[in-house]
Amino acid sequence: MCVATLGCSCFNTSPLASRCVEIIAKEGRSLKELYLVSCKITDYALIAIGQYSSTIETVDAGWCKEITDQGATQIAKSSKSLRYLGLMRCDKVNEETVERLVLQYPHIVFSTVMQDCKRTLERAYQMGWSPNTSTAS
Repeated sequence: MCVATLGCSCFNTSPLASRCVEIIAKEGRSLKELYLVSCKITDYALIAIGQYSSTIETVDAGWCKEITDQGATQIAKSSKSLRYLGLMRCDKVNEETVERLVLQYPHIVFSTVMQDCKRTLERAYQMGWSPNTSTAS
């Protein structure tokens, strides 16, 4: 399994970081996981991953401030192998878009604050938890 964690502090500009990710996606023939947390990438990088990396299963783009609905939608749409897309604090990705993607691509786990909270609550209910509805005096 090939895993890449991109140390993005060396990239000063979005175009350079996104172009580097494109090269990694094209050349990483057996790339399974790509961690891009806090990188200065744009939608271009996610679109390139979806287009060129046929083996990618995990992409974490959390805290990448320039990722938008377009990048999240395009990677989900074009990557047949993707199983996890981390979008934590990608504030330009609307939660409504993520909700639509969750329904459209049920094989992909989308990680946002709201989605992770929903999964946690769902698991708690499955384990028998119920909210305390009594009022304290």
